[in-house]
Amino acid sequence: MRFIHITDTHIAADPASESYGLVPLSRLETLVRAVNALTFPVDFVLHTGDLAGDGSEGAYVLARSVLSRLRAPIHYVAGNHDDAEILQRVMLHRTPPSPRFDYALSVDGVVVAVFDSRGPIDPAGTLTDDQLSSLRALCTPTGPPLVIAIHHPPLPLDIPWLDAGWATEAGQGATMLLDRGPEFLDAITPAHERIRGVFFGHVHRAFQVVHRGILFSSAPSGFAQFRTWPDQVSPSPAESEPAGFSVVTITEEQTTVRHHSLVE
Repeated sequence: MRFIHITDTHIAADPASESYGLVPLSRLETLVRAVNALTFPVDFVLHTGDLAGDGSEGAYVLARSVLSRLRAPIHYVAGNHDDAEILQRVMLHRTPPSPRFDYALSVDGVVVAVFDSRGPIDPAGTLTDDQLSSLRALCTPTGPPLVIAIHHPPLPLDIPWLDAGWATEAGQGATMLLDRGPEFLDAITPAHERIRGVFFGHVHRAFQVVHRGILFSSAPSGFAQFRTWPDQVSPSPAESEPAGFSVVTITEEQTTVRHHSLVE
């Protein structure tokens, strides 16, 4: 199975909208052209959240006009900037939408399980008791190969501002992590031999971490990257770094992740 991992495109309702001196729509159009130009087939595209930057209906309508050009099916994860119900209605024509956007599908014998990790204290994420119960039921020692997709990182990434929070005008900012990360890890660990990867977004940077024998991987943002060195105590954009995406290949023996940068 091979898929394209994209994330954090932050589309706004205004096609000319800028952030950090960049136009998210322009970068999304470049990303779609690059994915369509790949010379090998892919099974699907996985977007791990923050499709929209403002959660407005207009942002999703604009994103749909670009993403509909993809030559592969696309599956979405809700991010902290997303409105999950509008996302489902506009992008998937799903009515009524689910308040918590969780689902699973099977591709070439691999189960892809998506969990909505939006939390009440932004930008941190959370999972409900019901979601953790679903994870425990899913992550048994035996069963088909498994891919898990969420938006928030479920474990520390060696970045002070991301892992511990940062100072803001109102005081200490919230962490970017999943606030029930240890419970998430305990829930999935029994399936560590089945799990081919936990894929996430939110951090605007490509990461690979192996923990408890499980691969955790984020893709480059399709919009803008953040600086994430281990001595940084506050977030800042890396303006000169390009947007990108990852190509993920899953075989019986291994998972391979390739990161690609976009040239506009």
